[in-house]
Amino acid sequence: MSNLNIKWLGHAGFRVSFSDPTDPSVERVVYIDTWLDNPKLPAECKGIVPDDADLVLVTHGHFDHSASAPAILKASKKEHVKIITNFEICLHFEKFNEISETQTEKMNKGGSVDYGWCKVSMTPADHSSCCMCPSGDIANGGAPAGFVVHIPHLNARIYHAGDTNVFTDMGIIEELWRPNILLLPIGDRFTMGPEGAALACARFFPSAKFIMPMHYGTFPLLTGTFEKF
Repeated sequence: MSNLNIKWLGHAGFRVSFSDPTDPSVERVVYIDTWLDNPKLPAECKGIVPDDADLVLVTHGHFDHSASAPAILKASKKEHVKIITNFEICLHFEKFNEISETQTEKMNKGGSVDYGWCKVSMTPADHSSCCMCPSGDIANGGAPAGFVVHIPHLNARIYHAGDTNVFTDMGIIEELWRPNILLLPIGDRFTMGPEGAALACARFFPSAKFIMPMHYGTFPLLTGTFEKF
């Protein structure tokens, strides 16, 4: 996985970059749940909307996972950049963020979309979801989800769990896709805490080689810590 770079952008956000399998000079970039206003965003990223996205993945509609997705999409210099999320959030982005239907990739849990240079599968998550309208009203955010990003030429299968509790169907995610890189929330209160995340790793993901905790330390309410995990 020497050509794979995964950068934590604070909270639940990540930038995943790797070389294209057919042209190593081309960098492919996937953003997942990147929230550019989070207080843990690295200093070198503050005040900058990245312009290199190929894909922008959104696990659910809560602002701390979805709010920056339209800006990242619009800033991208890539020709075929898309937001990947559930059907309801795609419609929300199209209606309120002036995003065309061709810029959204609607999918649902259990489905996969293959781009050739990577494949994205949507998994279940045990959480909630909603979208905030400009009026302040709350709209349907569909069902919360996670993603497995498959990068076959690097033998990488990255599982971003989204916001979730530990749940037994994680065993099916392992059986179907055998993720070898885990991005798991540990903050507690709104997701599983360190104990739940540790149980998930030990019981359900024997294929994992690398584990990166997320969704912790952003606010005082998120009491889970890296040390406890």
